[in-house]
Amino acid sequence: MNVQEQLRFLKLCSDTTFKYLYKNSKFKPWFDEIILEKCNLDLSGFEFVDNEDNSGNHFKDYRMDLVLKKDDTIVIIEMNDSYYPHLRIKNYNYLYRLAGKRFESGESYYPTETKLILFNNFHHEKIRKVKEANYRLMEPNIKDVIKDIEIYEIYLPEFRELCYDSSEIEVRLSLFQKESYEEMRKITTNPKDLEIIEELERLAMDEKFIYDYDHEAVRRKEENSIRRDSFEEGLEKGTIQRNVEIAKSMLKEKIGLGVISKCTGLSLPEIHQLKKKEC
Repeated sequence: MNVQEQLRFLKLCSDTTFKYLYKNSKFKPWFDEIILEKCNLDLSGFEFVDNEDNSGNHFKDYRMDLVLKKDDTIVIIEMNDSYYPHLRIKNYNYLYRLAGKRFESGESYYPTETKLILFNNFHHEKIRKVKEANYRLMEPNIKDVIKDIEIYEIYLPEFRELCYDSSEIEVRLSLFQKESYEEMRKITTNPKDLEIIEELERLAMDEKFIYDYDHEAVRRKEENSIRRDSFEEGLEKGTIQRNVEIAKSMLKEKIGLGVISKCTGLSLPEIHQLKKKEC
């Protein structure tokens, strides 16, 4: 058995792998080129933010959330390796928390933009063949677009199969769907792509990284099991309570009531009542 056959295969769409590579200055441009082509966002010059809302991990390492800032623009980048019913609520709640930090005490306001980029390792839940999406949120009651918040999504499985005219970036996105280093090398000879593959192979021999990689896999499996069991058992009360807590958080950040209703499923009268209690 040769060395290649002995190496663990590390997925690019793993949260641990994705964050490690993106936080490495050598490989960050590889991802930024994807974002520039698919989201029309130039992230050169953006710096990482040591975000206090990083899910309890206060160490300045590759496991931290990917939050970047330049001037008055904040960009959040998330890798969603799998889909579950409340994934959007989780992502949006995180987006609103950061966007809400524009407010100081009283009515002071920082005119910033907050953007969320989602790399989704699943098909669009309603419309197949959607490769990318870009949208802003709207306050449904007055049809007012929330211009300071913008969301971008890239659906990785839609790039699994390549065409004869696939672009360099589409080939790059296809690497996220491969299941071996050999498969990766079969579709690219680009030196930048090969550097990514070589780094994955190096990481496959790094015991500390493998520990973190496996720990993430176990954690994700446990979380998915809890979500699935909760859904199958019909724990409606728990779901409602969770949405109430999310609504409270959004109210504190002065998010529009219509947007809160859309994201939590609570009715406007219920949110008005909740607002009165919070006040």
